[in-house]
Amino acid sequence: MTITVFIIDDEAPARRELRYLLEQVGDVDVLGEASNPSLGLQGIRETKPQLVFLDIQLPGLSGIELAQVIRELPDKPLVVFATAFEQFAVQAFNVEAFDYILKPFTLERVAKSIHKAGKVLDTRVTAQKSLVPQEGAHSPDKPDIKRIIVHKGGKMIPVPPESIAFIRATEGEAQVHTTDGVFTSKSTLNTLEKVLEPYSFVRVHRNSLVNLNCIIEIIPWFNGSCKLVMSDNNGSEVLVSRYNAKDLKQRLILSK
Repeated sequence: MTITVFIIDDEAPARRELRYLLEQVGDVDVLGEASNPSLGLQGIRETKPQLVFLDIQLPGLSGIELAQVIRELPDKPLVVFATAFEQFAVQAFNVEAFDYILKPFTLERVAKSIHKAGKVLDTRVTAQKSLVPQEGAHSPDKPDIKRIIVHKGGKMIPVPPESIAFIRATEGEAQVHTTDGVFTSKSTLNTLEKVLEPYSFVRVHRNSLVNLNCIIEIIPWFNGSCKLVMSDNNGSEVLVSRYNAKDLKQRLILSK
Protein backbone atom coordinates (compact mmCIF):
# COMPACT_ATOMS: atom_id res chain seq x y z
CA MET A 1 0.00 0.00 0.00
CA THR A 2 1.05 3.62 -0.57
CA ILE A 3 1.40 5.64 2.64
CA THR A 4 0.39 9.30 2.52
CA VAL A 5 2.67 11.68 4.43
CA PHE A 6 2.75 15.32 5.55
CA ILE A 7 5.94 17.03 6.80
CA ILE A 8 6.08 19.85 9.39
CA ASP A 9 9.48 21.46 10.05
CA ASP A 10 10.49 25.12 10.22
CA GLU A 11 13.78 24.42 8.42
CA ALA A 12 13.49 24.12 4.64
CA PRO A 13 16.69 22.01 4.25
CA ALA A 14 15.35 19.48 6.76
CA ARG A 15 12.05 19.25 4.86
CA ARG A 16 13.87 18.76 1.55
CA GLU A 17 16.11 16.06 3.01
CA LEU A 18 13.21 14.17 4.56
CA ARG A 19 11.13 14.42 1.39
CA TYR A 20 14.06 13.09 -0.66
CA LEU A 21 14.57 10.12 1.68
CA LEU A 22 10.85 9.32 1.70
CA GLU A 23 10.86 9.28 -2.10
CA GLN A 24 13.75 6.81 -2.02
CA VAL A 25 11.83 4.47 0.29
CA GLY A 26 9.05 4.05 -2.27
CA ASP A 27 5.29 3.53 -1.82
CA VAL A 28 5.15 6.93 -0.12
CA ASP A 29 3.15 9.93 -1.32
CA VAL A 30 4.18 13.24 0.31
CA LEU A 31 0.95 15.25 0.22
CA GLY A 32 2.50 18.48 1.45
CA GLU A 33 4.72 20.24 3.94
CA ALA A 34 4.56 23.23 6.28
CA SER A 35 6.99 25.47 8.14
CA ASN A 36 4.85 26.23 11.19
CA PRO A 37 2.11 24.63 13.33
CA SER A 38 -0.75 26.73 11.94
CA LEU A 39 -0.03 25.87 8.30
CA GLY A 40 0.76 22.30 9.31
CA LEU A 41 -2.59 21.77 11.04
CA GLN A 42 -4.39 23.34 8.09
CA GLY A 43 -2.53 21.05 5.70
CA ILE A 44 -3.34 17.95 7.74
CA ARG A 45 -7.04 18.81 7.83
CA GLU A 46 -7.12 19.41 4.07
CA THR A 47 -5.02 16.44 2.88
CA LYS A 48 -5.82 13.88 5.64
CA PRO A 49 -2.44 12.09 5.57
CA GLN A 50 -1.90 8.73 7.23
CA LEU A 51 1.48 9.73 8.66
CA VAL A 52 2.94 13.06 9.83
CA PHE A 53 6.64 13.73 10.32
CA LEU A 54 6.77 16.47 12.94
CA ASP A 55 9.67 18.54 14.29
CA ILE A 56 9.55 19.45 18.00
CA GLN A 57 11.06 22.94 18.03
CA LEU A 58 8.64 25.04 15.99
CA PRO A 59 7.61 28.71 16.06
CA GLY A 60 4.52 29.23 18.22
CA LEU A 61 3.28 25.85 19.37
CA SER A 62 5.88 23.18 20.03
CA GLY A 63 5.68 19.87 18.19
CA ILE A 64 4.53 18.24 21.44
CA GLU A 65 1.66 20.73 21.78
CA LEU A 66 0.72 20.33 18.12
CA ALA A 67 0.66 16.54 18.50
CA GLN A 68 -1.89 16.95 21.31
CA VAL A 69 -4.14 18.81 18.87
CA ILE A 70 -3.57 16.28 16.08
CA ARG A 71 -4.57 13.30 18.22
CA GLU A 72 -8.02 14.86 18.74
CA LEU A 73 -8.74 15.02 14.98
CA PRO A 74 -11.45 12.66 13.65
CA ASP A 75 -9.05 11.08 11.12
CA LYS A 76 -5.91 11.44 13.18
CA PRO A 77 -2.68 10.39 11.47
CA LEU A 78 0.21 8.52 13.03
CA VAL A 79 2.82 11.00 14.28
CA VAL A 80 6.57 10.50 13.89
CA PHE A 81 8.67 13.07 15.70
CA ALA A 82 11.66 14.02 13.57
CA THR A 83 14.01 16.13 15.66
CA ALA A 84 17.61 16.82 16.61
CA PHE A 85 16.87 16.53 20.34
CA GLU A 86 16.59 13.10 21.97
CA GLN A 87 15.65 14.49 25.41
CA PHE A 88 12.01 14.97 24.34
CA ALA A 89 11.38 11.27 23.69
CA VAL A 90 9.43 10.64 26.90
CA GLN A 91 7.17 13.66 26.29
CA ALA A 92 6.67 12.53 22.71
CA PHE A 93 5.37 9.11 23.64
CA ASN A 94 3.15 10.63 26.33
CA VAL A 95 1.21 12.22 23.45
CA GLU A 96 0.98 8.84 21.69
CA ALA A 97 3.83 9.39 19.21
CA PHE A 98 4.15 6.48 16.80
CA ASP A 99 7.91 6.84 16.33
CA TYR A 100 10.82 9.15 17.16
CA ILE A 101 13.73 9.65 14.77
CA LEU A 102 16.77 11.87 15.19
CA LYS A 103 18.47 14.27 12.80
CA PRO A 104 20.52 13.87 10.70
CA PHE A 105 18.11 11.43 9.05
CA THR A 106 19.31 8.25 7.39
CA LEU A 107 17.53 6.31 4.67
CA GLU A 108 17.65 3.15 6.77
CA ARG A 109 15.95 4.79 9.78
CA VAL A 110 13.29 6.54 7.70
CA ALA A 111 12.57 3.31 5.83
CA LYS A 112 12.21 1.43 9.12
CA SER A 113 9.64 3.94 10.34
CA ILE A 114 7.67 3.71 7.08
CA HIS A 115 7.75 -0.10 7.14
CA LYS A 116 6.51 -0.13 10.73
CA ALA A 117 3.73 2.33 9.87
CA GLY A 118 2.70 0.21 6.90
CA LYS A 119 2.10 -2.80 9.13
CA VAL A 120 -0.06 -0.79 11.51
CA LEU A 121 -2.07 0.83 8.70
CA ASP A 122 -2.62 -2.53 6.98
CA THR A 123 -4.01 -3.91 10.23
CA ARG A 124 -6.30 -0.88 10.60
CA VAL A 125 -7.73 -1.45 7.13
CA THR A 126 -8.33 -5.12 7.91
CA ALA A 127 -10.04 -4.22 11.19
CA GLN A 128 -12.29 -1.68 9.48
CA LYS A 129 -13.28 -4.21 6.81
CA SER A 130 -14.16 -6.72 9.50
CA LEU A 131 -16.70 -4.26 10.92
CA VAL A 132 -18.69 -4.22 7.67
CA PRO A 133 -21.60 -6.66 7.97
CA GLN A 134 -21.26 -9.58 5.56
CA GLU A 135 -24.25 -11.60 4.33
CA GLY A 136 -24.40 -14.87 6.17
CA ALA A 137 -21.52 -13.87 8.44
CA HIS A 138 -23.42 -14.29 11.71
CA SER A 139 -22.38 -17.32 13.70
CA PRO A 140 -24.48 -18.73 16.53
CA ASP A 141 -21.26 -19.59 18.37
CA LYS A 142 -20.07 -15.97 18.41
CA PRO A 143 -21.77 -13.61 20.89
CA ASP A 144 -23.39 -10.55 19.33
CA ILE A 145 -21.13 -7.99 21.03
CA LYS A 146 -21.36 -4.64 19.26
CA ARG A 147 -19.20 -2.54 21.59
CA ILE A 148 -17.15 -2.70 24.79
CA ILE A 149 -17.65 0.26 27.14
CA VAL A 150 -14.39 1.99 28.11
CA HIS A 151 -13.61 5.23 29.93
CA LYS A 152 -11.44 8.27 29.28
CA GLY A 153 -11.52 11.71 30.87
CA GLY A 154 -14.79 11.01 32.64
CA LYS A 155 -16.48 9.90 29.43
CA MET A 156 -17.95 6.48 28.64
CA ILE A 157 -16.93 5.41 25.12
CA PRO A 158 -18.18 2.33 23.21
CA VAL A 159 -15.45 0.66 21.14
CA PRO A 160 -15.75 -2.39 18.82
CA PRO A 161 -13.81 -5.48 19.99
CA GLU A 162 -11.94 -5.59 16.66
CA SER A 163 -10.36 -2.17 17.30
CA ILE A 164 -8.73 -3.33 20.56
CA ALA A 165 -5.10 -4.37 20.09
CA PHE A 166 -4.43 -5.50 23.66
CA ILE A 167 -5.50 -5.02 27.27
CA ARG A 168 -3.09 -4.73 30.18
CA ALA A 169 -4.00 -4.84 33.88
CA THR A 170 -2.05 -2.27 35.89
CA GLU A 171 -2.49 -0.50 39.22
CA GLY A 172 -5.91 -1.97 39.86
CA GLU A 173 -7.46 -1.17 36.47
CA ALA A 174 -7.51 -2.55 32.93
CA GLN A 175 -5.89 -0.35 30.28
CA VAL A 176 -7.50 -0.92 26.87
CA HIS A 177 -5.12 -0.12 23.99
CA THR A 178 -6.94 0.51 20.70
CA THR A 179 -6.08 1.91 17.28
CA ASP A 180 -7.44 5.25 18.53
CA GLY A 181 -5.70 5.54 21.90
CA VAL A 182 -5.60 4.17 25.44
CA PHE A 183 -8.70 3.84 27.59
CA THR A 184 -9.61 2.18 30.89
CA SER A 185 -12.19 -0.46 31.73
CA LYS A 186 -13.96 -1.09 35.01
CA SER A 187 -14.14 -4.83 34.21
CA THR A 188 -11.49 -7.25 35.45
CA LEU A 189 -9.07 -8.85 33.02
CA ASN A 190 -10.67 -12.24 33.72
CA THR A 191 -14.09 -10.91 32.75
CA LEU A 192 -12.77 -9.26 29.59
CA GLU A 193 -10.97 -12.48 28.65
CA LYS A 194 -14.21 -14.47 28.77
CA VAL A 195 -16.17 -11.86 26.82
CA LEU A 196 -13.53 -11.31 24.13
CA GLU A 197 -12.26 -14.86 23.60
CA PRO A 198 -14.56 -15.44 20.57
CA TYR A 199 -12.94 -12.38 18.94
CA SER A 200 -9.46 -13.99 18.80
CA PHE A 201 -8.28 -12.59 22.12
CA VAL A 202 -5.89 -14.74 24.16
CA ARG A 203 -4.19 -14.42 27.54
CA VAL A 204 -0.41 -14.12 27.08
CA HIS A 205 0.57 -13.09 30.61
CA ARG A 206 -1.15 -12.87 33.97
CA ASN A 207 -1.67 -9.15 33.29
CA SER A 208 -2.08 -9.06 29.49
CA LEU A 209 -4.69 -10.03 26.92
CA VAL A 210 -3.99 -9.59 23.18
CA ASN A 211 -5.93 -9.60 19.93
CA LEU A 212 -4.26 -12.19 17.67
CA ASN A 213 -5.27 -10.17 14.62
CA CYS A 214 -3.31 -7.16 15.87
CA ILE A 215 0.11 -8.85 16.26
CA ILE A 216 2.58 -7.48 13.69
CA GLU A 217 5.80 -9.05 14.96
CA ILE A 218 6.99 -11.77 17.38
CA ILE A 219 10.36 -11.27 19.08
CA PRO A 220 12.01 -14.27 20.83
CA TRP A 221 12.91 -13.43 24.42
CA PHE A 222 14.45 -15.23 27.40
CA ASN A 223 13.84 -18.83 28.53
CA GLY A 224 11.16 -19.64 25.99
CA SER A 225 9.21 -16.41 26.40
CA CYS A 226 8.71 -13.83 23.65
CA LYS A 227 7.52 -10.29 22.98
CA LEU A 228 4.72 -9.21 20.66
CA VAL A 229 4.78 -5.95 18.70
CA MET A 230 1.19 -4.74 18.47
CA SER A 231 -0.63 -2.59 15.93
CA ASP A 232 -1.67 0.23 18.27
CA ASN A 233 -0.37 3.73 17.51
CA ASN A 234 2.74 3.24 19.60
CA GLY A 235 3.69 -0.16 18.22
CA SER A 236 3.64 -1.36 21.83
CA GLU A 237 5.48 -4.48 22.97
CA VAL A 238 3.65 -7.06 25.10
CA LEU A 239 5.54 -9.75 27.00
CA VAL A 240 4.39 -13.35 26.59
CA SER A 241 5.24 -15.54 29.55
CA ARG A 242 7.01 -18.85 29.04
CA TYR A 243 3.89 -20.59 30.34
CA ASN A 244 1.64 -18.94 27.72
CA ALA A 245 4.06 -18.99 24.77
CA LYS A 246 3.25 -22.55 23.67
CA ASP A 247 -0.50 -21.93 23.71
CA LEU A 248 -0.02 -18.70 21.77
CA LYS A 249 1.96 -20.44 19.02
CA GLN A 250 -0.77 -23.07 18.66
CA ARG A 251 -3.49 -20.40 18.50
CA LEU A 252 -1.59 -18.46 15.83
CA ILE A 253 -1.31 -21.55 13.65
CA LEU A 254 -5.03 -22.25 14.04
CA SER A 255 -6.05 -18.68 13.30
CA LYS A 256 -4.47 -18.31 9.87
